[in-house]
Amino acid sequence: MSREMGRTEELREGMSKYEWYHVIDLGHGVVTPGQYDLRSQLAPYGFPSSLAGKTVLDVGPGHGYFAFEFEKRGAARVATTELPSWVGHDASPALQAWHEAHETVAANVEYHRGAFGFAIEALGSRVERLFCSVYDIGPETTGVFDLVFCGSLLLHLTDPLRALYGIRRATREVAVVATGIDPVDVPESRALFYGTQYGQAFWMPNMTCLEQMALAAGFSRVERVSTFDLKSVDGKFDTPHGVIRAYP
Repeated sequence: MSREMGRTEELREGMSKYEWYHVIDLGHGVVTPGQYDLRSQLAPYGFPSSLAGKTVLDVGPGHGYFAFEFEKRGAARVATTELPSWVGHDASPALQAWHEAHETVAANVEYHRGAFGFAIEALGSRVERLFCSVYDIGPETTGVFDLVFCGSLLLHLTDPLRALYGIRRATREVAVVATGIDPVDVPESRALFYGTQYGQAFWMPNMTCLEQMALAAGFSRVERVSTFDLKSVDGKFDTPHGVIRAYP
């Protein structure tokens, strides 16, 4: 077996141990079977083509697709913030209890830390992993970054405005925020509440509301970037999304 074939088999074997949220090209012909393939859905986020010399924080990175993309675009430093443990999710007591009763600690650790860690190692990436709640990010905990990205996270939080407080504290130049939205574009600021006792999605703001939340969090200026439908590979999820840039 050639060295290249051996590396391919090694990656495939390692990849198969994990459940994947993101489709990630690990090289050597190996691509993870993720729930979301963002390679064809990247343009609506409006990232600069070059991030040379910039520092970037990816808040809630999933399994790292965006963090690796920021590296490809030349960022000098890329860090991510993740929950210290899977059971730290912002969810109801009933859902927390269900997770603790039905899911093993090992399975949660593999999904939460293992897959992303494997991808970092496989790609020879320099992405740094920081562990804290989005509510706690800021100069003292994570540091301050030129660009802060938060993708598809706010809809899973009971208090998205409080999360934006943290994002503002950590932003030096610009924050790019993408989240599920109420697609009905009206001038009034409003948010639809989807929360249930066992659900993991809560608030869907319209674009006006998302912009006003960023301003309420302390950003001085907001730009509307795009609206689009974020689709899962299996077609089960097709969620209207909005993207803004927010400036300190």
